[in-house]
Amino acid sequence: MLLYGIFRPIGVLWVGLRHRLVRANKLGLKQVDLPGHGILWVDESLNFVGDNCLRTNLLTKLVLDKAAAGAIFEISSDNLSAIETIPFMLPNCNCEHLATIHEALCQKIYVRKCEPDSTPRDPGNHSPS
Repeated sequence: MLLYGIFRPIGVLWVGLRHRLVRANKLGLKQVDLPGHGILWVDESLNFVGDNCLRTNLLTKLVLDKAAAGAIFEISSDNLSAIETIPFMLPNCNCEHLATIHEALCQKIYVRKCEPDSTPRDPGNHSPS
């Protein structure tokens, strides 16, 4: 019983720490082939699988507001309500919605940060400009 009291907190701490380390892993220089855009390099991957809608949207907005122009992000989530709202919040962050890819366990949204003086395209307009 004494050993259980010692090792259980360590195990719980390890699980929480491992979860944070895995989620903080940036998949820099990941290559994706997006329809209509060709092969692009992903600068940062945001993994929100298992998170609620509010957390997904708030953290996405914080990251996109601080991003450099031209950066490409991959946002992964299994929460349908979060996936539906992200493309509509992108113009407020000066970003462009590139594509949404539906996979078996999650959906991935690809986003490009625009130049400060340019206006991003409307999320409903999917025609090339």
